[in-house]
Amino acid sequence: MNLKRIYNISFIIPAIAVFFIALIPTLKYGWPLSFDIIYHVQYAQIYTQYGFVLKDPLLNAPSGLNIGYPPLFHFLIAGLGTLLKLDYFQIAKFMQPILAMFIVLSVSYVATKFYGKIAGISTGFLILSSYLITRIILPLPENLALIFIPLAVYLYYKSIDKKIIKYSLISGFLFLLVISTHSAASLCLFLVITSFTILDLILKRDISTLKNYGAFLVFLVALIICGIIILFLFKPDIFYNIIHHGLSIIGYTATLSYNQPMSIVSYLGNIGSLILIFAAIGTLFALKKMEKKHLFIFIWILTMFLLSNAYWFGINVISYRVLIYLLIPLSILGGFGLSQVYYKFKEHKLFSSRSFGTVFLISIFALSTFLGILTVDNPKIAKFGTTNEFGYLQIAPPTDSEVDITKWFNENGNKSRSILISNIYSGYFIATESSMPIHYGFGKFNKSTSKSVFEKENIGYIVYDKRLTFTSKNKTIYAKPVNSQFGYLYYYSGNISAHINEIIPNYAKVVYENSDFIICKVEY
Repeated sequence: MNLKRIYNISFIIPAIAVFFIALIPTLKYGWPLSFDIIYHVQYAQIYTQYGFVLKDPLLNAPSGLNIGYPPLFHFLIAGLGTLLKLDYFQIAKFMQPILAMFIVLSVSYVATKFYGKIAGISTGFLILSSYLITRIILPLPENLALIFIPLAVYLYYKSIDKKIIKYSLISGFLFLLVISTHSAASLCLFLVITSFTILDLILKRDISTLKNYGAFLVFLVALIICGIIILFLFKPDIFYNIIHHGLSIIGYTATLSYNQPMSIVSYLGNIGSLILIFAAIGTLFALKKMEKKHLFIFIWILTMFLLSNAYWFGINVISYRVLIYLLIPLSILGGFGLSQVYYKFKEHKLFSSRSFGTVFLISIFALSTFLGILTVDNPKIAKFGTTNEFGYLQIAPPTDSEVDITKWFNENGNKSRSILISNIYSGYFIATESSMPIHYGFGKFNKSTSKSVFEKENIGYIVYDKRLTFTSKNKTIYAKPVNSQFGYLYYYSGNISAHINEIIPNYAKVVYENSDFIICKVEY
């Protein structure tokens, strides 16, 4: 066995470790983790059935809903599912350890290039200690993009450091892959690259750095020009809509309608104490001998920290979603700090054995791995829910009742007619698993709505979630809408089963009921 060769590729060890850690929830649970994967699988199915389209015909029937995500991740699921002849949910499920492995591999490799082999392997293991490992193991477009981001950042740094344009071009190509995968990740990468450019201009006072920046953007500019030409020639209606209304017309938007800030305690808890401790140590060592690469790591961290607090500047942001982008440079700085502690122990005369530093390093690696296993072995990571004024509602993984009504629609549903449903989250799953269209107008229909309105909107079914109830002094049963991230949930002021005849129109009848849902068919 060539020990030197193993040492040279030691940065892959934490990637292998996270692969097996991510296997724990992958093998333990039947469904892939997260609620979001439900509609991502649906998009993959839409592309498989209809080719590349801009609207999802199963949501917001009958007009459809703009697909607000770039398609690369969905193409990957569709391609693997078609090639391997496997259910798309199973494809997504077994992507979990693979995506996690490549994210850690990418960050460890970049840390190795910045600070050496010990820093590289240290960075990878420190990531395992973070609570954010629960996001790294999710099968989401963002995590596919996270594989490319560290590489793109390092290559751009190398380009401006060595004044070699080709590295900017490669970084720009990776930027194109990120753009094709996840919009928010694209913004984060763009901000980091722009910050690097500004910092280099300040440090060197050399305008030639803009050549590297231009090379980074050349693939994006080429894509935009080609896209404009193709739309103008083949889809002029979309072209003119974009001219007048912007990219929001096809579902892409760079703004949020609300804020979700975080306290400093949440920052500490999610990023993890080991990373923060060794990042602080790394900062102290960096300040002793301030090198160019340290400045760039600092500006990377600062850019992502400011983005996570963009509400300070009047910009809406979900701070938690940005933490994963902050984790990457913090882990690299932490890996550098841990490596410096290791080197100090190795050379310190107070310790009788030079192997003390190695024992210390391995102990930190073991502790990080142990923390990672504890985090993913917690059953809470497999359940996702929403909380409102009436309590908590599980939205993923699908419950047995949701699977049951989906089976009913697969066997009995008329797919040419749409569904009104009081629980929009369950509606996403029904659409994905049964290809039944979901109508978004639940609140506009009630017992007094005429049959012709249902017929005009082509609504064939009404589904009530019996869990969505609240206590009211009013004896008349009524529905109350509660806003959630994906639309409204409709809670009723009493037991839905007991009052079903007071709720549904006279021309609708109950055709199926299980422990959580009632399916009514509209007859016309």
